[in-house]
Amino acid sequence: MDFCTDYAIAQPLAGTGAMALRHMFIRWPKGKWRRPRYQSAGLDEVLQRAIHESYGPNRYVGLLESDGGPDLELVSFPDSRTALPANQTEAAALIRAWADGTPLTGPALPRPVILCCTDAKVNACCARYGFPIYKALREQAGAFGIDVMQTTHFGGCHFAPSVIVMPQRARYGRLTPDQIPSFLETLAQGRHYLPAFKGRPELSEAEQAAEIAAWEWAEANGFTQDDVRLLDPIEGTGSTASAHAMVGNAVLAIGLETKSFHMHGTCRSLESDEGKTVERLIVTAVNLVHRP
Repeated sequence: MDFCTDYAIAQPLAGTGAMALRHMFIRWPKGKWRRPRYQSAGLDEVLQRAIHESYGPNRYVGLLESDGGPDLELVSFPDSRTALPANQTEAAALIRAWADGTPLTGPALPRPVILCCTDAKVNACCARYGFPIYKALREQAGAFGIDVMQTTHFGGCHFAPSVIVMPQRARYGRLTPDQIPSFLETLAQGRHYLPAFKGRPELSEAEQAAEIAAWEWAEANGFTQDDVRLLDPIEGTGSTASAHAMVGNAVLAIGLETKSFHMHGTCRSLESDEGKTVERLIVTAVNLVHRP
């Protein structure tokens, strides 16, 4: 079988960190997950409608595998709050209120959380690549004070495994099991794991790509990620753009260029040959232009 992740391997991760501002998850047994997720087995119509109608700009609503936790528990991010409704009608009301801006008021999660998509109902890649990463994370993350949860699809299938670290809202892709110890150690140190990092979601695609390139230069030259600051604005004409970053007292010039890639968003796209061409801003040069 062909997998969309294998076809996207030439596409860089940097610049793909965009994501919703707020996430809501409902604990529900993975064996009952369906596509679309709001029609999963066992969900009453009142809860199905609340999940479906609470999607919106900068809002995501999905499911978490119970993993020993109580079915129907609600978990929201990035505030890391919880609630345990008495029934599906109450769950629906809490989700609608959350969508309108009312936060959950139950206990806060005590530790950071790594969300890992393992939703084969949406895309085969998320089972093939996501579930082994989820298992590796579950085995190792506890020692670093981090919890791990498997979720329904939240985007980025073709960069599977698709992973989000909360509450930092940091997106990662293409992690491999042998990277997990370094990944977890880096997170525990308060840094981003650059080999798989997609970019800070509050930045534009160009800013994400430029910042990651500056971080990579910094770490290779004895600086830290905290020493890096992008200088505004990013300038561009046509298919090229340029950015500047301070690294300590040094200044980097970062060149970017638009390149086209043929991609398949899911494995189903491969079967129906519904791929599309996307344009991405790629870092092509990082030069030191000033060091005091």
